[in-house]
Parts: sequence; C-alpha cells; structure tokens
Amino acid sequence: MRKSFVLLFSILLTLTFGSGAFAAESKDASKGLKLIELTNKAIDLTIDKAVANGEKLQNDYHSDIQSVEGAEVIISLREEQSQLEAQLANETDTANKAVIEEKLAAIEAEILLTENKLKQESGYFAKRTAQYNAELDLLINNLVNVTNKMTATTINAVAKLGITAVCEWEYVKIGHKWVWVDPVKVVGA
Repeated sequence: MRKSFVLLFSILLTLTFGSGAFAAESKDASKGLKLIELTNKAIDLTIDKAVANGEKLQNDYHSDIQSVEGAEVIISLREEQSQLEAQLANETDTANKAVIEEKLAAIEAEILLTENKLKQESGYFAKRTAQYNAELDLLINNLVNVTNKMTATTINAVAKLGITAVCEWEYVKIGHKWVWVDPVKVVGA
C-alpha cells in the first residue's frame, strides 16, 4: 500500500511540476520551428529575386550580342541547353538521363568554343561577355553569402531552443549557371 502511495505521489509530482517544463520546451520548439519557417520563406524570396535578376542579365546580354555575327549560335545553344535541363529535371530513367547529360556536355563545349572564337573576332563581344559573367558571378556570390548567413544565424538560434537543424542544399539556376543554396531543415527537436 505504501509503495502504491509513493508511486502515485511520484506520478502526481511529475505531472504537476514536470508539465511546466514540457510546456516551456514545447513553446521553445514552436518558436524555433516558426523561425525556421520564416527564414526559409525569406531564403525562397531571395532565391526568386536572384533567379529573376539572372534571367534579366542573360536576356539583356543576349539582346546586346545579337549584333555580333555568330552570336546567334550561342543564344540558340543556351535555349537548347535550358530545354534539355528542364527535361533532365523531370527524367526518371537513368539511361535517358545519361543521354541528356551527354547532350548538355556537348552543348557546353560548343558554347565555349564559339565564345572563344567570337572573343578573338570582336572586342565588343569579349567586353560584353566579360561584363555579363562578372555581373552574374556577383549576383550568385551575393545570393550564396546572404543565404549562408541567414541559414547559419537561424541554425544557431534554434539550437539554443533545443532544435537541431541543418542546411538542406537546393540546386538553383541563375542565368546560365547552377549554384547550391542552403535553406534550413529540421533534423531533431
């Protein structure tokens, strides 16, 4: 009987005093999850803005180089490249993926050869291509730096609230280049 009373009393104490601790943990977890959600939304908006700016840079570049004889080949190849990348993203068959990847590699090689040839033939093309690549690289570097900082800050903040979070890398196309960006993913609370 005495053991039953001690056991009942222990359970009562746990429920009475322990529930406040559980509530505090639950409130902290909720706060942490909300912070992750807000950070990921901000990262998504930052990515969307960078993608739009990258598309604008590329479209402006293509418009500017159209007057250079031979540049239409690069523009056409970039369009074909984008179509194949979209196919690759949706392809599930390994053999078909390999074929698409081979085509993409051949297109990239042809673009590089054509660009090098046109840079030698046209000072304007060389200057405008260098400007486009510098602007695109700056846009990408800014995106990576900003999102890395947002992610690191959030991961550190939620760790103090008892939540374990990590980067969840996402592959994003900016202009004609691909970059890894890192939204936050919860791995434990």
